[in-house]
Amino acid sequence: MDPRPEDFLPLTAPEYHVLLALGTEALHGYGMMRALDEKTGGADTLLPGTLYTTLARMVERGLLEELDDGPPGRAGRRRRTYRATPLGLAVARAETARLERLLGVARASNLAQEAP
Repeated sequence: MDPRPEDFLPLTAPEYHVLLALGTEALHGYGMMRALDEKTGGADTLLPGTLYTTLARMVERGLLEELDDGPPGRAGRRRRTYRATPLGLAVARAETARLERLLGVARASNLAQEAP
């Protein structure tokens, strides 16, 4: 039986940040850190130690796939590039829907501002 996206929820903040950074692209770790910084205007960051631990866990869970096709970096090792699997994308969408529902509850409780 295939896993359901809901079985992976809630995501940790670093897991969600990785999926936000990747979207439908394939990126290496540093590229993910830069992408998240750009997409959030610097409001959210991924530190290297957290990032690489999170990437390993997400590959193991089937949310990401690792592509070993990047050019060698400065240390002579190949850069590992990652992309979300179809399951990873479905989980990201399910987490986004979950967070939208929570935001609706927060707004109804006067704990959040309405979107502009």
